[in-house]
Amino acid sequence: MNPIGGSEIIKAQLISQLSENELEGINLVTSICHPQFVQKDKINIVWQQLSYDQPNVQYMRERKYVDSIDYFVYNSHWCFNRFRDHFKIPEYKSFVIKNSSFTYDTPIIKKMDGRLKLIYISTPWRGLEVLVKCIEKLNKTRDDFTLDVYSSTKIYGTEFEKAEGDNFKKLFDLCKNTKNINYMGYATNDEIREALKSTHILAYPCIFEETSCIAAIEAMMAGCYVVTTNYGALPETCGDFATMIEFNSSGIQLINNFTSALNTVMDNYKNNVYKEDLELQVKFYKKYYSWETRIEEWKGFLNYVRTEKETH
Repeated sequence: MNPIGGSEIIKAQLISQLSENELEGINLVTSICHPQFVQKDKINIVWQQLSYDQPNVQYMRERKYVDSIDYFVYNSHWCFNRFRDHFKIPEYKSFVIKNSSFTYDTPIIKKMDGRLKLIYISTPWRGLEVLVKCIEKLNKTRDDFTLDVYSSTKIYGTEFEKAEGDNFKKLFDLCKNTKNINYMGYATNDEIREALKSTHILAYPCIFEETSCIAAIEAMMAGCYVVTTNYGALPETCGDFATMIEFNSSGIQLINNFTSALNTVMDNYKNNVYKEDLELQVKFYKKYYSWETRIEEWKGFLNYVRTEKETH
């Protein structure tokens, strides 16, 4: 199995909406900065989804490599500014095109049947352990919810799973044995999108510096209320629609703060407090984060880079 994480999914979605003519002469590299991916006979574009501190972007320190790339596209203003601060990137060939999602045809206000449906849809090291501890605390005071956990090392391919899977077995077993948690394991993006249609709340106590967050974009477009941290680009991705707690490197404090916030959000959701907010949220994300909007930005950008090449 090959890696099929967020970067792979969104690149496939982009390419599926572009014609061969629109991609002709373009070498679009996703995230990994390495000379081996440069094609001298094409326009080289690096579409950056990784954070500035990741090993696969450290060739950005090499001026020869940076000069070999025609354009850099960043998936958020946060990502752009971090690369600008750390690598002194050439601003004249740097652009921001945000991530996006296909839209949903689903009710904004969803049935509860007496229980709230929460979901976690990220890798285990981005906040799952924190969330499980939050659920353990919530279980002491309420029993009106279920958390579905879609998390696995399999998403990054068979080799990665073989190398790292055992490191998270204990955490996954804890999910399986904790009241009100359904451990779902790996699922395709289509399966997760289907699950989001009946989900009320995305619970994501993120401890990883996201450069954007496709999971949050898809959840918010599906009408899910989001509870997360203000770490990395999450404030830019979620705007004022999500409930955000301040990131805290103290695990105990983060667990306590997130548990309190999630508890309040669940009460508010059950009391229909978020009806108007969710209606506005879905309209906003359909307008500004849908592929219908974003593909036009990409087409405009690709037309620009080809025109620049022809005139220089």
